[in-house]
Amino acid sequence: MSKKVALYLRVSTLDQTIDNQLLELRDHCKKMGWEIVKEYADEGLSGTLSREKRPQLNAMIKDAYRKRFDLVVCWDISRLGRSMKELVLLLADLKDRDVGICSVRQGFSTDTNMGEIMFQFVGILSSWERDMITERTLAGLARAKSQGKTLGRRKITNDSMTAKVVELRNAKKSIRAIASEVGVSRGTVSNILKAA
Repeated sequence: MSKKVALYLRVSTLDQTIDNQLLELRDHCKKMGWEIVKEYADEGLSGTLSREKRPQLNAMIKDAYRKRFDLVVCWDISRLGRSMKELVLLLADLKDRDVGICSVRQGFSTDTNMGEIMFQFVGILSSWERDMITERTLAGLARAKSQGKTLGRRKITNDSMTAKVVELRNAKKSIRAIASEVGVSRGTVSNILKAA
């Protein structure tokens, strides 16, 4: 009997496309003799978002609960999620309902013991990689701060500009006219006037 499968695809930004993933997954299922029951695609959504914030992932999980398929096929495990906690919860939920996960790129399926171990290992590595990126970013920010570098957006106003904006406003000039004369946005003029 042919295995019933669901495809799950995800791209993080709207300028990316799911087409490459879709072609590869359909081809893989055809080679395996699997019947594709449904395709779920979240486009323009980060893998760090929770299930509730990814509508197609959420719909797929609900259909898994209803046992509409035996296996979820994805291109890469990171498509399902980048959070180790989310991946483990998803795996546990699907396993409780006898639904497996197959990652084509990593070449494993959780309907085998070795595949389940591999899934957990890949999830650990993904989580570790994300933590390392966060640590490097924080270390870089700390180094820049220790070297006296100012972090964040450069301040565009100064005391003389503030005085000029207040002087022009007292002269009954419009915010648009003041912004044009001083060379800043209307929002900046409004912020200066609120602070003054």
